[in-house]
Amino acid sequence: MIPDLDKTIEKILYDNGGFSRNDIDVSFDTPDREWSSRLSRPSISCWAFDLRENMKLRSLERQVSRNGTNTTTLYPSYRMDVTYLITAWARKMEDEHRLLWRALAALKRSPVLKPRDCEGELRYQQHDVLVLTATPSDHPTNMVDLWGVVDNVMHMGFTVCVTLELERDYAFNAPAVSGPAVIKTGLSDDPLTGNLTIVDVNAVDNGENKPTS
Repeated sequence: MIPDLDKTIEKILYDNGGFSRNDIDVSFDTPDREWSSRLSRPSISCWAFDLRENMKLRSLERQVSRNGTNTTTLYPSYRMDVTYLITAWARKMEDEHRLLWRALAALKRSPVLKPRDCEGELRYQQHDVLVLTATPSDHPTNMVDLWGVVDNVMHMGFTVCVTLELERDYAFNAPAVSGPAVIKTGLSDDPLTGNLTIVDVNAVDNGENKPTS
């Protein structure tokens, strides 16, 4: 769900901000020193750093449906706030300020997103997606502490808080990670532990095996 939100925000920035994909990068990586040292062109950083339930939108109402002798109780979905820190990175400070202002204007133009206008699974949300851009919240962010955790030079920025819904009985259909899988092959006396026994070619003549894990 959050990767689909990333794609939705990226689309808003490019479409509403008038940024060119050939000139400006939009990144969702943590803006630490290692990240900023690798930048080769102006970039807008969208770092998701906080996730919590929106208590103001919590609903205790439940729906009970009956079909003959069967009764089904449906509970409302959770409403979750995802908070991003938006910053701009360029060689000149005036370019950073120009990028940041355009990003602010682009996101401010979309205070409410219809599910049909979003990306991926967000299209199936039952509620509109609320977007609070550079708006004071009940949980103010201490920017000094935040940049201390990131361990990088503090940049001017603003927060964007997006409210999504999380179904109580959410079904997980996609893999948890998209990285490459690790497959180990070989002989094992105890398959449950995953320890493999690799034959040392140099020790074959002596009848010796070399265990490894």
